Amino acid sequence: MSKNEKLIQDEETVEPEQVEEDGTGELQEEIEHLKQQVEETDHKYKRAIADYQNLQKRSQEDRQEWIRSANKDLLLRILTVFDTLVLAYKHLEDKNLQVSINHFLDVLKSEGVTRIETIGKEFDPAVMEAIATEEGEEGKVITETRAGFMLFDRLLRAAQVTVGAAEQK
Repeated sequence: MSKNEKLIQDEETVEPEQVEEDGTGELQEEIEHLKQQVEETDHKYKRAIADYQNLQKRSQEDRQEWIRSANKDLLLRILTVFDTLVLAYKHLEDKNLQVSINHFLDVLKSEGVTRIETIGKEFDPAVMEAIATEEGEEGKVITETRAGFMLFDRLLRAAQVTVGAAEQK
């Protein structure tokens, strides 16, 4: 038997127990176990980062909502001053008072407060309170007793209006 034939024969007769005895089987198992641990740790890390980012977003939204809520209380009190200015203008019709009212509305607008348009519009119970009805076009707002306002996309104060109704017979 030649030397090469002997080597081939020796390679063919290697038993699985012999491979494990030299430690390569255990090393493969250990490598697979470590790979699995790395994947689990990586998944946990990514999950923790995502949770943290979500927490940041929620706290930012909560903070903005809190500020809006605090502003809402203040704005409702300020709107009574606006109502007084409007009533004074109706009686006096002073141009300087009108300038003050317009400036007041500009300041409110810069804070996210917008006036609800009512006169001639369809009655909308979501943003208007009907305090009376008069003969007029059915469902249309005839007069506005008190202005209504929105704070960004939410109702700050409903408008008080008189709504047209069909003629009573």
